[in-house]
Amino acid sequence: MRLKKFTSHVISFNRTGLLMLLIASIYACNKDSVTGPPTSLTEMTSGVAIAHADTSLVLSWTPGIAAWEGDSRQAVLSYEVQVSSDSTFNDAAQNVFDFVTDSTSLFLSDQELTPLEPYFARVRTVSSTGTGDSPWMRTSRFQVRPIELFTPIKVWNLSHDAVVLNFVRHGELTKMVVEKADGTDSQEFDVSPDDLITMQLDGLNSNTDYVARLFRHDDRSLGKLEFSTKPTVEEAGYIDLRGNSDPQILQNTLNTVPDGSVIALKRGMTYTMGGFTLDRGVTLVSEPGFGPQATIEMESSFNVEGTMALIKFEDVHFTGDIGGSYVFNISREATVEKIAFEACRISELRGVMRLQSAGPKTVNEYVINNSIVQNIGNYNALTVDHNDVTIRDVRFTNSTFINLQWIIRHGGGIRPTLNAVLFENLTLYHSPWDNRYIIDASTGELGSLTVRNTLIGYTSGARSFNSRMPNSITVSNSFATSDIRWGTSNTQRMIQGVVAYGGASEQVFAAPDKTNFANSDLTIIDETLFTVGDPRWRP
Repeated sequence: MRLKKFTSHVISFNRTGLLMLLIASIYACNKDSVTGPPTSLTEMTSGVAIAHADTSLVLSWTPGIAAWEGDSRQAVLSYEVQVSSDSTFNDAAQNVFDFVTDSTSLFLSDQELTPLEPYFARVRTVSSTGTGDSPWMRTSRFQVRPIELFTPIKVWNLSHDAVVLNFVRHGELTKMVVEKADGTDSQEFDVSPDDLITMQLDGLNSNTDYVARLFRHDDRSLGKLEFSTKPTVEEAGYIDLRGNSDPQILQNTLNTVPDGSVIALKRGMTYTMGGFTLDRGVTLVSEPGFGPQATIEMESSFNVEGTMALIKFEDVHFTGDIGGSYVFNISREATVEKIAFEACRISELRGVMRLQSAGPKTVNEYVINNSIVQNIGNYNALTVDHNDVTIRDVRFTNSTFINLQWIIRHGGGIRPTLNAVLFENLTLYHSPWDNRYIIDASTGELGSLTVRNTLIGYTSGARSFNSRMPNSITVSNSFATSDIRWGTSNTQRMIQGVVAYGGASEQVFAAPDKTNFANSDLTIIDETLFTVGDPRWRP
């Protein structure tokens, strides 16, 4: 289609109407006789799309169209782009960009926009010939996020008077400022060396809120991290066993303290625990600080009796006899709202928690978080051995499981009571093995299973489920390396939604060991997988 535009001619007004019609018809038929500057009609063919990335975004639009006069007078389209903090675009002083481009996209980052500030954009077509600009196409409000170079603080990197701060590199990173949340006691550190990615700060005040910030050369922020130092044992009001060197002091103390007590253990000390029945809620923690955790050597196991809200272990190491000891081997009647392991190491045990024998016993929440569980015998992370047992919600998060024959097992014919199981940010290595199961239930009905950001490494033989699959399975951002041997039947094959990754464990992990599994360095070296697995192994 060609658009016709007639120039103005002086015509004598005493000509007849017939002559005017004749002249008009001649001009209408002879397009090459048109003189004067050509003009064009342009049109945007789409709105302006916004594609967000972590700390940047791209505005894009499809090419516009134009109509022109004459084959030799084609209009070349460009685009006028305006980005402003003024949604009305009436105040030109608030414009960040106002320019004409041939491109159909615009990349914006914290170099061009102030992070977290609201902005608006509009685009229209303009022609190289004439004045036929299209109407504006506008975006909704948008913003870019600031660059955040800090990585989260692990629980073992924070004490009452010190913190280990980890961060990734950015080419313009120059300094770090750490101060109390009220702005006092500010300290500045040079972090410009390219190989500097961690820094330990000592001499902090206990039980105090702090803020750390990273900056580039022009004082633009590259990250902000808020943290609070731990209280001292005295400030927290813990029961303090640090002054006693008797390995049995913990066992002798447990049933003499009030329900709900927190007991502080000395770092680096080993406490022995024979067969012992807990009849009250308690929390055991290693004292604030760095260095080896307090070790609890399980010569037998904890039993539990009665009703209590919480049994929790934080920042301690459990070990024992892989042939016969557990953390929990519960046979008595009990109701516990929550049993939790936080930042623990659990190794060389027959099982982490087993529930057995007649008589009602209930655990509503069973949590393993920020922990490493390794070299566990055939009673696994959780084993249920009687139909009188009720386990409702299981959450295994931010943790590593190495060399476990099963993960969760119900004994033959035991009906499961699991309401929901969550596996999130897990690394599994040679777990399960011996053609055993992630969840073994041969009867009854399982609730939901959610798997997020989980990485399954080498195993000599494993299966997902026995004859019972969960009623619902939700999987996201989870992968299995190529060197796994997994079941192939409907229930036993890899959990649907877990992606078969192209690399073997040797390509994914820094130093996997397929003989002494717990000797493995499972740091992720394949950048494609930097968002999965136990966060302790991510860069």
